[in-house]
Amino acid sequence: MHILLVDDDEIDRMAVQRMLRASELQATVAEAGDALSALEMLLGGHFDCVLLDFHLPRLDGLAVLQRLRALGIETPVIMLTGQGDEALAVELMKAGASDYVAKGSLTPQRLTTGILAALKLHEAQQAARRGEELLRQQVQFAEMFVGIASHDLRNPMSVIMLNAAILGRSPQLPPELQQCVARIKTSGQRALRLIHDLLDFTQARLGTGIPISRTSIDLHAVAQETVEELRIAHPGHEVVLEVSGDGAGIWDADRLSQLLVNLVTNALVYGAADAPVQVNIAGDDDSVTLAVHNQGEPIPAQLREALFEPLRRGVQRQGVPSGNIGLGLFIVQQIAYAHAGEVTLESAAEAGTTFSVRLPRTPGQD
Repeated sequence: MHILLVDDDEIDRMAVQRMLRASELQATVAEAGDALSALEMLLGGHFDCVLLDFHLPRLDGLAVLQRLRALGIETPVIMLTGQGDEALAVELMKAGASDYVAKGSLTPQRLTTGILAALKLHEAQQAARRGEELLRQQVQFAEMFVGIASHDLRNPMSVIMLNAAILGRSPQLPPELQQCVARIKTSGQRALRLIHDLLDFTQARLGTGIPISRTSIDLHAVAQETVEELRIAHPGHEVVLEVSGDGAGIWDADRLSQLLVNLVTNALVYGAADAPVQVNIAGDDDSVTLAVHNQGEPIPAQLREALFEPLRRGVQRQGVPSGNIGLGLFIVQQIAYAHAGEVTLESAAEAGTTFSVRLPRTPGQD
């Protein structure tokens, strides 16, 4: 191995050289008498390890170590000092030193152990970085693939839905085929929702965020229309809407309708079957709060922290199809964030579960 020994004291350098020769290491050693020379040598050549004296003129060992890391030089550094100092040792380790050794306790065995341990630690850190980078690339590729695939699926699905609608209007269609067309429409609508969810997911995860288009809207009116559509889509369930205060704001109506659909659908899937889902929209001076409440088993505490993570699904009621892949609440949170809003959750056995979304009325409001 190739070692750089940095010390302004020639006698100390000779002592360390003797210990290296007496050790089990097969090493060539280059010497530097000051910090600037050491930095030049490290920038100009490869070293497996640096033995760095802490007490150097002009720059101490900590400053040299910080400059090395700032320059992207990841060579393992073992700090040598004339006396032990626990607080200094902690600071040096935080700055990226592999070891901290008092010169008075230095022996060939101690030097060998320290250098080998520093090399193993460095190799492990490098392997971890390579693994993290590979994982990052794989995740990015997967998200891009999902985005491209879901985008390309929209066109054929739109064609299927259009032709199903045309067939459904045909007066010559036998009753049994009308049922088939109805199933095609239902399944096609579910597939399109999944495709849109996947597109939203990839946009949010790739850093661009869910796009919104703000206009002046009345959230009360948007909610009334959305809830009516939900009642038609879920005829066996009761959805109650209550509004109060001023519902005006500068928001994306389609996105807030999507947010409400996701929350109500979530409540229908996971809530009690014999209790209504309650939607409440209340306006105050600066914001409007949209809340969706359902009765039923509370959300377990261990699931709450990960509830808004993508591709997470809870335990739904038996026999109730969810029609989702675990992106609903993730998208709810992202839509709220895009409007500078926030989502909160309250869930208890007697009180039930309530998701609340607070939305500032105008951009830039807290």
